[in-house]
Amino acid sequence: MTMEALLPYYDFLLHLATAKCDSRADAEDLVSETMLAALACLRRGETIRHPKTWLANTLLHKYNDALRQKYRLPTVVCLADCADAADDDPDADATQEAARVREEINRLAALTRETVVRYYYGGQRVAEIAEALGVPPGTVKSRLFAGRQQIRKGLEQMEAKQNLPGRLYLSNGGEDGCNGEPQSLVDNDLIAQNLLILAYEKPLTVHALSLAIGIPAAYLEPILEKLRDGELLAQTDGGRFYTDFLITRPQDALAHFDAVRDFAHRQFDTVWGILTETLERVKALPFARALDAFQATVLERYVALKALQDFEHFGAGTAGLPQFPARKDGGRWLAQAVAVPAGYDTKAYRDAQQYSIQGGHRTTQATAVGRTKRAWLYEFDTTLCDDPHRFGESWGDFELYSRYILPLLLSIYDGLPPEESGVPNDFLARIPALGKAGLLGREGGALSLKIPVLSSEDYRELTRHIAQATDALTAAIGGAWAAFLALRKIPIPKHLTSVPALYRTAPVSAYFPLSILREAQAKSLHLQAITTPCPPVLLVREI
Repeated sequence: MTMEALLPYYDFLLHLATAKCDSRADAEDLVSETMLAALACLRRGETIRHPKTWLANTLLHKYNDALRQKYRLPTVVCLADCADAADDDPDADATQEAARVREEINRLAALTRETVVRYYYGGQRVAEIAEALGVPPGTVKSRLFAGRQQIRKGLEQMEAKQNLPGRLYLSNGGEDGCNGEPQSLVDNDLIAQNLLILAYEKPLTVHALSLAIGIPAAYLEPILEKLRDGELLAQTDGGRFYTDFLITRPQDALAHFDAVRDFAHRQFDTVWGILTETLERVKALPFARALDAFQATVLERYVALKALQDFEHFGAGTAGLPQFPARKDGGRWLAQAVAVPAGYDTKAYRDAQQYSIQGGHRTTQATAVGRTKRAWLYEFDTTLCDDPHRFGESWGDFELYSRYILPLLLSIYDGLPPEESGVPNDFLARIPALGKAGLLGREGGALSLKIPVLSSEDYRELTRHIAQATDALTAAIGGAWAAFLALRKIPIPKHLTSVPALYRTAPVSAYFPLSILREAQAKSLHLQAITTPCPPVLLVREI
């Protein structure tokens, strides 16, 4: 056989590769690798007896190898999936049936799969398997029976592989783990995200997850272990997995969006009256009088947002933020997420997020080069006169920002050249973007801070005034707010007991602070004539 004899199968291979790959370019690369493998085979003098089957199986092997490399997954215990048998294969029916059996075996959980493979593919007797695995012979028989039942059910149903259900947008409160957990556990990992979505409504076995997601169990098990060890998944005594935090859908919060805005509008005069009194008291503080006009506006933004968000939490009668449990990764955090189904039109949800604080109130603590005293960066991310992604677009950008923004700001405040701050060059390259975001400016050609810099004593005084505003808001409208939210708790599965009360109302209540501030801006009571980003960010340092 010559290479020319294989060329008629190119379109067949391209169709098969297109069904597997995410893009036309990836499909063409996969076909090219397959044809090169065939050429190498022929040059070694080997014979390809059934070219269509040989080419299809080679393509699938290469696809599975690429998948394992992408997700750093182990090789499947049993033989890999085979393509449909070719027309020129005299054993086509047998080959096709064997491929289906192997596919169902790949979906079995690890212990069951190993037992089945040892018995049917390794030719081992029950006693030999029991000795090798260190279990009683009865356990081996039970696993073989369970495996046969699952394989038979799978062959009868032959469920088509489903598309991944969607994307999971995870957030967390508290302190991250040593390696950025929990965010780093799911970032850029669609399989992990979708396993969490699938295991939310009820605990599921590995086999059930394999069927639902359309990926062999052998590929899923390392990911499930990672999520379980990272405490995003929990496991029942029976071995089933379930997602151990709150997942909402865009429509859960959107269903109450108009009601929250209407509540804020009806309470606006009362709320803004209390905030106005607070802001007037803050403006009279000595450290506030020393700020320039831009910094004074930043301070006003911060105070208003912090008072409103504290009321959002405390005024609902949920006793404020919950305790963050200590985690195995070294952090203290609670997770929550929004699951966006595949194909969901997110326009309405994205529009509503203009009324939501992005990520809550974030605190970063660090020291700069040569410093022994602590410093803190307190910041909100909003879409109101602000750049909600001042740190960048990806988790990697955020991780870099969180690590180096405070040392950089402290060094600039101390008059040190950025190159001597100990901050890496890839973050120094973002200085122009930080300037556009309103954090940095220039005085006499030198970099300077545009945001307020307060002493720790100044900040304690500021938080006392914010707490007074929160108390006043709670006394004035807290009862109405608590009654409003009591009717709008996000429902959760019965088995899920780890969700704090605050998290069940947060997707709804999060629209309240910016509903007040956007109405104030529309009435020219807040952020007048602001045309560039004015980030609500404060740098606080020990003296």
